[in-house]
Amino acid sequence: MGKKKSKGNGEGTIYISSKTGLYVGQYVIDGKRKSVYQKKNEKVGDFKARFNKIITSINDGTYISKSSETLETIIERHIEQKNKDGITSNNSYKRDKETLEQIKKCCSNFIYKPIQKVTLYDIEKSKEKMKQYKKSGIDRAWRLLFKGFRIAASPSNRLIPYNIMDDENLKKPVSEKITEKVKPLTIEEEKRLNEILDNEERNHPYRNIVKLELITAMRIGEVLARSINNVDKENKKFLIDNTLTEDTDGTIILGEHTKTYNKTTGIDEGIRNFPINDEIDEIINEQTKEIITNIYGLLFWDYNKNTFISPKEVNAWLRRLNEKYKISKTLHNHKLRHTRITRWKEAGLDMEAIQYLAGHVEGSEITKRVYIDVSENFAFEQLEKAL
Repeated sequence: MGKKKSKGNGEGTIYISSKTGLYVGQYVIDGKRKSVYQKKNEKVGDFKARFNKIITSINDGTYISKSSETLETIIERHIEQKNKDGITSNNSYKRDKETLEQIKKCCSNFIYKPIQKVTLYDIEKSKEKMKQYKKSGIDRAWRLLFKGFRIAASPSNRLIPYNIMDDENLKKPVSEKITEKVKPLTIEEEKRLNEILDNEERNHPYRNIVKLELITAMRIGEVLARSINNVDKENKKFLIDNTLTEDTDGTIILGEHTKTYNKTTGIDEGIRNFPINDEIDEIINEQTKEIITNIYGLLFWDYNKNTFISPKEVNAWLRRLNEKYKISKTLHNHKLRHTRITRWKEAGLDMEAIQYLAGHVEGSEITKRVYIDVSENFAFEQLEKAL
């Protein structure tokens, strides 16, 4: 080995290899000694400049060690850690896992590649496949990808110098799928559905579930989680404080909170009371006319299978109902919630009151942007008042 030449201040050492006759630079990072070698056709000045750049990056904290870490493992670890820390609900955890599977399909050209080798072109190329998903799916995938790159670029990891998804030229793809907004039932369709529920389908076991959805705008999981303990007949109030949900295996369980519960703050802004009117009182009386024997005291229970009634079962019944009676273009649980929230708006209820009754976070834009779609008749009536 040739004579070593000190780099000074203990920052590194440069020497000429007796075997190759080329320069070798040595430095220490994180307690490990590493070497950098002069290339065959590389000028001495260029090699020393390259070596000095490494030393400078160590001193100013911008040094990046070579790593084979992939974006897939980074995102996977992030999802699992959030779940372990109790930040995400079971549903959110399951949705994150599904989104990662989606990313693996549309971003297969770079998701398994060492993140240090991923380029802007790789991401651009994946956008063609990403366009095949719905807007909501693209939004979730894009957020998770951005999070993965941001974690990799964080000071505590320093796997990449910066988040390449911050590039101003990189734009989120636009879905090629046409997304139809959930439309509420028209006043005529709602009337028709109520007539069917009160006559032809009066004795169906799911009838009262659907009626309660229509009256209160409760989410289907909230309706199916209501128990006799939530009924306060003296004060004529019906407590809504939890929902049916799924565990990480997809099994239906009785949740402890509503969908609006924030694990980070521990605040559940979805808890609310709903006034018990004559219709709700009649439904409660019908559901309690026989002794409730399920272990949770739920008003709605599948006693034949001794298990929860699933939202999917009620949805399936609504589809069959619609096929039979031709009520609307589509009919499902969420359409019933949209219908009631829209009727509240048309009736002139204050937005904060609507958000409380619907179990939305106060001030949330989702109430207006997603759930309220006033009917044509209402819009025309309002226009006439302005003329």
